[in-house]
Amino acid sequence: MIPLIVSGLLFGAIASSIARQKGRGEVLWFVLGFVLHLFGLVVLFLPPVCKSGITKKCTACAEIVKAEANVCRYCGKDLIAVGGEEVS
Repeated sequence: MIPLIVSGLLFGAIASSIARQKGRGEVLWFVLGFVLHLFGLVVLFLPPVCKSGITKKCTACAEIVKAEANVCRYCGKDLIAVGGEEVS
């Protein structure tokens, strides 16, 4: 019984950590990881959530980057034009 609880806590912590990095609800994914163990790690396959003002999508490669980024970390494209406006 104790190994089952310990493994649930481990998978819950992993799922919660990944969910936080992808902008999803940490508590929900902790519970799913705890209850479903390995199947709770489905959060690995979910795309990141694009939050208005926090993140934006690169127009060249469609990856989600931080809103303050000037250069896409995935493709290297400049995200800010010389005039200070975003490049479309």
